[in-house]
Amino acid sequence: MAEKRNTKQKQVIYSVIKELKCHPTAQQLHQILVERGYNIGASTVYRVLADAVDDGIIMNVFSFDKNEHFDGNPVPHYHIICTKCGRIFDSHVPYDPEIDERGRLADEDFIISSHNLEYVGICPECQNEQE
Repeated sequence: MAEKRNTKQKQVIYSVIKELKCHPTAQQLHQILVERGYNIGASTVYRVLADAVDDGIIMNVFSFDKNEHFDGNPVPHYHIICTKCGRIFDSHVPYDPEIDERGRLADEDFIISSHNLEYVGICPECQNEQE
C-alpha cells in the first residue's frame, strides 16, 4: 500500500478543522478555507476529509440536514443537535465505553466496535431568539 503524502494543503485542512468549534460540512469547510485566503480546491477538501475519517484523524457526524459534518476531535464523545438551527455541538456528558459492552452482551451475533449518541434539543442562542 502506498504511503499517503502529507501535503501542505492537507496540513492546512487538518489545522483548520481541528481549530473550529463547529462541525462543518465539506462545503462549509471549503468556504472557510477560501475566506481565509487558501487556494484549495473543493475536491481536495472532500478527498482529504474522507481519508482523515478513514484514518481516524477526524470523525464524521450526520445531522437532520442529511449532510455529513466533520469534527476535528477524534476522541469519542457525544453531540447535541439543535432542532431549530441544525448546528451540532459537543456534549459535556462523558463518553461511556460500557455502552459498547452492553451492546456486545445484548446482541451477541454482532461485533460491536463503538457507539454514537446524539442529544436533540434547542441551543441557547435559539432559545434566546424565542424570548
